Amino acid sequence: LNLIRIGSMSDGGYLLPNILDNIKYCFSAGVGNVCSFEKELSKKYQIKSFMSDGSIHELPENDENFFFLKKFISAITKNQFITLSDWMLDSIGKNKMINDGKILQMDIEGSEYEVLTYESAETLRLFSIIIIELHELQNLANRNFLKMLSGNFEKIYKYFSICHVHPNNYCGVHKIGKIEVPGAIEVTFVRNDLIKKENLLTEIVLPHHLDCKTVKNIKDIKMPEIWWKK
Repeated sequence: LNLIRIGSMSDGGYLLPNILDNIKYCFSAGVGNVCSFEKELSKKYQIKSFMSDGSIHELPENDENFFFLKKFISAITKNQFITLSDWMLDSIGKNKMINDGKILQMDIEGSEYEVLTYESAETLRLFSIIIIELHELQNLANRNFLKMLSGNFEKIYKYFSICHVHPNNYCGVHKIGKIEVPGAIEVTFVRNDLIKKENLLTEIVLPHHLDCKTVKNIKDIKMPEIWWKK
């Protein structure tokens, strides 16, 4: 698809399809010290961002469209943890949760797998766009990790397709036999009913011309062709 970049020209910037006019909310799990993505969503599109991170006390900057929850997104709602579905329900209510356009942006340092395992395909379907940073991919040779990851992807594929992939250059490249595996990748999914066939490009090119290094002073990583080029 034709993609746009939202956020910084390094960590905190992501490529996603240009369908933001129909998006009202962004749910960002894992904030850290960067919120340029949510800032641009607010400034250009007046999208409200609900941001959750139990490891920080406050957001790195304020905005009228920012709403912060000091909790970790997890597979349980208890104490400092909350599930994605409970977080959405508490933040915007059931009606808006079902009917309004939403983005999920999730960078939670490996906990993404328990969230994806716990939440149903129908809950994920409530989002128009899902951006996830997948970590620890060097463990693909572990049978249990591979089965878990495959199950997560099959759940997402029920309603979504990948529209972009970008390796995080901070995590390096690992070799499993002859296969090169980035340690972490950012993946953008778009819900299938929002894909218009006339907007599909005839050729996939990686890296995308809008891609930027996650960490500027480290050598960039190109997505190995074995993962995407036929």
